[in-house]
Amino acid sequence: MRALISMLSLSLTVLVANAALAAEKSYLCAIHDVYECVDVTGCNRISLETANLAAVMVLDVENKKLKSAPIGQEAKVADIDNLTIADKFILLHGLGQNTPTPRSFSAIIDTETGKLSAGVSTPDASLALTGKCTAQP
Repeated sequence: MRALISMLSLSLTVLVANAALAAEKSYLCAIHDVYECVDVTGCNRISLETANLAAVMVLDVENKKLKSAPIGQEAKVADIDNLTIADKFILLHGLGQNTPTPRSFSAIIDTETGKLSAGVSTPDASLALTGKCTAQP
């Protein structure tokens, strides 16, 4: 019985430690698809350029930062207002630094599969994004 309790305690410690490790990682995320949804006309697939989004983002979990990694351009950084690690998911939301109109963003990442689902809201439209994230060492 003591051995069973010790093994359960060890398992719980490992799970807690793994959750803490996940909180300290950064993730490299590639955006695959972007859909713009507007009143009346509905949703249509658009390019990353039209959406003014970088194809690659870096999620810095430890510092709560979302960094764009555009090729040949200066990276932009947005603070993440809320970041939660729950079971095998990372949930986040914040405000984007887009001129002239502000943006709010939210996302969920499955830490086991890397699947990314995100949304960006603007005064005129909503953007639905899908992609894939990879944990960085």
